Amino acid sequence: MKPPKLDLHGVSHEDVPELVHQFINDNWGKLELHIITGYSTAMKRIARGVLNMYDVEVEDGDTQNSGYLRIVT
Repeated sequence: MKPPKLDLHGVSHEDVPELVHQFINDNWGKLELHIITGYSTAMKRIARGVLNMYDVEVEDGDTQNSGYLRIVT
């Protein structure tokens, strides 16, 4: 089963915090989540800022695709 994904392509930076909070809360307890950020360092920084409020492990995607954040709850 593939992990739930939140795709932030085309989302304005100001909308990211609310979307990330909602995504985490809607999927809390699932082992792994992915947030697709693209290669935007600003988008990753904003998403990580929200994720720091939760007791989760966050890492960049795999070596072949670093355009997402992998979250382990």
